[in-house]
Amino acid sequence: MTNVLENYTSLKPNNKELQNYIAYYYFDFSLKKNTVKKFIFYPHYRNALTIYKNSRISFGENSSYVSPDKEKEYEISYTGIHQHSRVGKIQAPFNKIGIVFQPLGINNFIEFPLCKVIDESPKANFDYFGNTFNSTLKLVYSTDGIEQKVNLLDDFFINRLNPFKEERLTDAVRLIFEKELAVQQLSETLGFNRKTLYRLFKKHLNCGPKEFLTIVKFRKALNLYQSQDTKPQLTEFAYQNEYYDQSDFIKHFKKVTGFNPKKFFSNISHLGSEDTFWTLLGN
Repeated sequence: MTNVLENYTSLKPNNKELQNYIAYYYFDFSLKKNTVKKFIFYPHYRNALTIYKNSRISFGENSSYVSPDKEKEYEISYTGIHQHSRVGKIQAPFNKIGIVFQPLGINNFIEFPLCKVIDESPKANFDYFGNTFNSTLKLVYSTDGIEQKVNLLDDFFINRLNPFKEERLTDAVRLIFEKELAVQQLSETLGFNRKTLYRLFKKHLNCGPKEFLTIVKFRKALNLYQSQDTKPQLTEFAYQNEYYDQSDFIKHFKKVTGFNPKKFFSNISHLGSEDTFWTLLGN
């Protein structure tokens, strides 16, 4: 990438087993000094670790700001499942790595329930993986080859793999993606009460099942719309995605994104080769 001033690349793990837990890695850098990258990113059923080299991050209620800091070797933050859109601002130069987990992905690399590991989201200074992870990051940042970077991250996570054993929650998440069942239907299908379902979601995903369902429905609609070469009429699209009517569709999108669907879809940008969709803003 000689002479390239900025770039965003996303890649799946090379290790096939890890793909069950890690959706993709992304590598994002900019050498354009004194410029600011500003964007809106939207709720997702996935959660992520974000690593910056020589930068510092601060969080507001629904925002984040990253600025250069040569004294800070690595800034590692965690963003869990969030219900509202967030505004990000990154001041260049920056060098960023993202590790985007499947919904229950990170649970396969930690020894305790997620609610015990993460007490807030987003969380700066995420140091759960300790010095071993920092040693891996040094290797990742010191190599220029993207495939080599992916292999180094793969090696770290495959050595930490400790399969998540709460099958009731695994089944619940699978059913939500397959059938989009309402919470009561989900509880009845799984054969345990709503309180137990809620407790499992809060313990291992730090969100409730209803919130999770809402985000899954939004993301499915977003991915489907972006995948179609000929964009459908919004009324047709609302029924296609099992919204009650167009009004329900508009209400849902405004609640999740802050925009009506027409404005949202007209301003969305696709980054990389995976499902990263941001609204890019002016400086």
